[in-house]
Amino acid sequence: MTSSVPSWAPAREAPEGPVLSRRVLNRRPAWAEIDLDAVAANVRALVATAAPAAVCAVVKADGYGHGAVPVAEAALAAGASWLGVAMSAEAVPLRAAGIDAPVLLLSEPAPAELDEVVALGLHPTVYTRQGIDGVAEAAARAGAPPVGVHLKIDTGMHRVGAEPAAAPALAAAVLGRPELVL
Repeated sequence: MTSSVPSWAPAREAPEGPVLSRRVLNRRPAWAEIDLDAVAANVRALVATAAPAAVCAVVKADGYGHGAVPVAEAALAAGASWLGVAMSAEAVPLRAAGIDAPVLLLSEPAPAELDEVVALGLHPTVYTRQGIDGVAEAAARAGAPPVGVHLKIDTGMHRVGAEPAAAPALAAAVLGRPELVL
C-alpha cells in the first residue's frame, strides 16, 4: 500500500498511479513514494521498543506531505495510540475520516481556535496561564467533559514551552481547573 502524491498536487494517472504533471516535475523533479506498509512496520517496531509507553504518530503538515489520513490510519492500525498535529485545522480531516484516536495539539492554541479544539476533542498543549484559562473557559462554554492538556516545558530549544521555573505554578493552575486534566 503506498501514498504517492499530496492531495493538493496537480495529478494525472499513469500505469503506476498518480504522478505530478510534467510541468511541475520539470520545476521540482523530486519524487517521494510512501510505503504505508513500511510506515506500519516502523510503528510496530517503535511500539515494541517503547512498551509500555504509548506511541504518538506525528502527522502534522498533512503527514509531512505524505497524506495525514492514510499515514494516521496506518500508524494507528500498527499500534500507535495517539496522533500529533501542529494546528487544530490539521485535525479536521482526521476527524472527518472517522479517526477518533486521541490527538495531541503540539502547540498552544490561539484564542480563536479554542472552541474548535474542544469541539474536535483535541488534547492541547499549554504553557501559559492564558492558554490554561482559555482552554478551561472553552470547555466550560461547550459543557464538555474535562479536557486533557499537556504542559510543555521549554527544554532548551526556546521555541515553545514554559520556563522550567514556571512549571510548578502552571501545573497547579491546570490542577485547579475542574474543566482540565493534566
